Amino acid sequence: MDHVTMETIQQNIGMPIKEASRRLGGFGSEMVLNNDMLSNNISLENPSVAFTGDARYMAPLWVSGKADELSQSDTSQSATTSCFELRDGDMDPHNQTVIGKIKAALKLLTFRKDHVLVQFWRPHDLRKHQLLTTTDQPYGLGAINEEFYSYRKDSERYAYIVDKDHEEEEDLGPPARVFKQGLAEWTSDVVTNYLPKYFPQLECATHCNLYGYLALPVFDTATRSCIGVLELLTCSKYPSFAYEVQQFEKALKTQDLTCRKISDGPASNVPFVPRENDQLDDIFSIMKVVCDTQNIPLAQTWAMSPLNTFSSHEQILLKTCDSFDTKCLGKVCMSTAALPYYVKDLRLWSFREACRKRHLNKSHSPVGRALLSRGSCFCEDVTKLGEEEYPLVHYARTNGLTSCFLISLHSVETNDDYVLEFFLSSHMKNTKHLVNLVRILKENFETAYRFELGDRSSIEVFGPPMNLGVNKDPETWSYLMDTFSDELDVARNNFVGVLDECSSTSVSTTFKRGSDTMVNVKVAYGEDIKWFCFHISLGLMMLKYEVAKRFGLKDEMIRLKYWDEDNELILICVDDDLEDALVASGSENSMNLICKLSVS
Repeated sequence: MDHVTMETIQQNIGMPIKEASRRLGGFGSEMVLNNDMLSNNISLENPSVAFTGDARYMAPLWVSGKADELSQSDTSQSATTSCFELRDGDMDPHNQTVIGKIKAALKLLTFRKDHVLVQFWRPHDLRKHQLLTTTDQPYGLGAINEEFYSYRKDSERYAYIVDKDHEEEEDLGPPARVFKQGLAEWTSDVVTNYLPKYFPQLECATHCNLYGYLALPVFDTATRSCIGVLELLTCSKYPSFAYEVQQFEKALKTQDLTCRKISDGPASNVPFVPRENDQLDDIFSIMKVVCDTQNIPLAQTWAMSPLNTFSSHEQILLKTCDSFDTKCLGKVCMSTAALPYYVKDLRLWSFREACRKRHLNKSHSPVGRALLSRGSCFCEDVTKLGEEEYPLVHYARTNGLTSCFLISLHSVETNDDYVLEFFLSSHMKNTKHLVNLVRILKENFETAYRFELGDRSSIEVFGPPMNLGVNKDPETWSYLMDTFSDELDVARNNFVGVLDECSSTSVSTTFKRGSDTMVNVKVAYGEDIKWFCFHISLGLMMLKYEVAKRFGLKDEMIRLKYWDEDNELILICVDDDLEDALVASGSENSMNLICKLSVS
């Protein structure tokens, strides 16, 4: 048995063991470690599950040892200090049940590539404290190689204090943070996206050529308590871990376990199922009535996706949505998963499934426009939108969907905000159909007294970006100014229709067309100047997006200003201010702007 000093422990094992020793009462200047377990004498079970379907072409796991090997091996084989005596608690029947469930779940997993390591971290009670360790816990290898086993051996040297009153969460490793917070953590590349203080095993991961990382909390569905953490490492830089998370969910479910925080309500990837006495039921019921009476093929509900995962990006831990996709990093996302929907035309199920799996950027998508305006908007043809603005454009084309109407909805009881999206039938070619749709929504939602329908006095009509062939900028944006109907095509000016049937107070409904002016925009940000062409009818939001894209900024952080005739800087606040900025520039087709960053 090897005897090593605390200094050696600190150098070769890392801070967690040293810190654990100090906080658990101090075991003196000398601690006992045994390295026998770190030899290459391991036992892995050959994958024995008969996989079917697509799983036949995926990579299964070689799972660690037989069921009793993890609990009945000699105590001296422990990689942690003998002072911790972690093995004593492992003989508890409950703990053995947990080990068995995790092993069974690991055997059901299949992955896109075989270069993966999956290991389980479990808490142990010790002298009124909890220590999280992966020693003697189940693990699996997609491919048996020296690099994976080296990282596995290194992991066995770590133990993290996860007491509730232990405040230094950020300085702990990802498994400890995930266990304490009950939230997943992931990154596409541990080497470039983590600082050593956030990932104590960074040096080992770099040496072992490991990049992709995912850590999921594991909950008991009966007790709702977190029983441990499943950790996945890969040799690939996955831009998305959505598939892997789905695999873990399916496998854990067979053992009455889950990787979703149960107390937060329904999992966001679970299809909506109507329940009694729920406001979502009211939305579903009204949505069904509207679709049936107006012959609308598909309707669905969107809401802001909650921030319930952590991702390490550019060495900073960011709280992000649950898509596990790098495309969502730094963005506020809209999701339709686990929210009411109604598919009247069953041929559109594939489109609904595509929507459920994708997130939309709140800042740029049509859904986001409706939410931000707290009103309603109409898009004549979503298939002509750009993929960046509407990532579902390909699915819409495939399913023959074009026109859609969106309106915001606010819940008085819960203070939640939603957006209702209705894809219109091909027969809905004039304003009376849109008017009837708004009227039925108003009658149903406002009589329920639980919701406030978005502003109906102004329906924003917008179209897709299109290339007008201007040589200076091939990405020039423009509204599609084709007519929605004869009633709406009124010399490209504002069309005002008094729609008394839509409002008991006879509020007029305005279909906004906006100006149809193409201008050359000159924007100065510090000493940097950019030129581009812009269709002014796109409005302020799209102009800020274009400016932000060219200077590499975030559009929600910038402020656009112009010099007026008194040589004063004027802030552009609303779309109508763009006309004033154009006039102040002294030209009919050019605009001079100043870009500033928001102080907040």
